[in-house]
Amino acid sequence: MTIQTNKLHPQYLKNSTGTPSFVVLPVLEYEELIEDYNDLTVMNERENEDRISLSDFKKIIANY
Repeated sequence: MTIQTNKLHPQYLKNSTGTPSFVVLPVLEYEELIEDYNDLTVMNERENEDRISLSDFKKIIANY
């Protein structure tokens, strides 16, 4: 599941000079961002792992 940035609803909190200092997101949007980050981290870690073809995978699971 990937959240699109155009579907985020951030609220910006500004300091006394009017400079944005913090961002507030609805909890669901924050949790989806964290989930996406974790998914990308796992994908990056597995990037160099061995791969098998779909047909080989089907053969393997057919034996179970």
